[in-house]
Amino acid sequence: MHVTFATEPTIPGNVENWLTLESATFAFDNLRVIGDAGPGDPRTTANLFTLHWDASSAPEPIDFPDAPSGLYSKVSFQVDGHVLTDSYHLKGQVNLNGTWMKYDVEDSLSLSLSLDINRTLDPGGSQTIGLLVKFHDALTSIDFSTLPFDDGALQLETGDPQMTPFRDKLTLGFTIDSTGTN
Repeated sequence: MHVTFATEPTIPGNVENWLTLESATFAFDNLRVIGDAGPGDPRTTANLFTLHWDASSAPEPIDFPDAPSGLYSKVSFQVDGHVLTDSYHLKGQVNLNGTWMKYDVEDSLSLSLSLDINRTLDPGGSQTIGLLVKFHDALTSIDFSTLPFDDGALQLETGDPQMTPFRDKLTLGFTIDSTGTN
């Protein structure tokens, strides 16, 4: 069993012609591929890892070589930096009134999600589940013109009133790649 990771747009890339995404980092507390026969199986659980995308790197797949055969119906995960680090951090640039400015989105609150899948792992077989993160709706929901400017960038942080709707849209941006591979 393999779980792959991809983003839309590809990082670095344009979200819109006035908005780029240059890096994204997610601190995962756990990720579980849940089989119908064993919903808490440690052979299909990964704990405490970071996914990072930028111009020179992208996450490697997570492999579960000992995953038991059977029907898998969910991928469940929690992104949580446990106050030690941000749960996620996005960086890019936005064009405000003809001027390109850097931005940072940093959130210390967790994201928890469970996504439906319908995959069968045959004995001795292989199955790939692609997790896709779509950033468009979350990033285009930000009113960048109202964000404070600090440390050389516009800052959207945990306590900002825009963070709750942003977080909700980001959570909805996590999907299963329908092709099964990325």
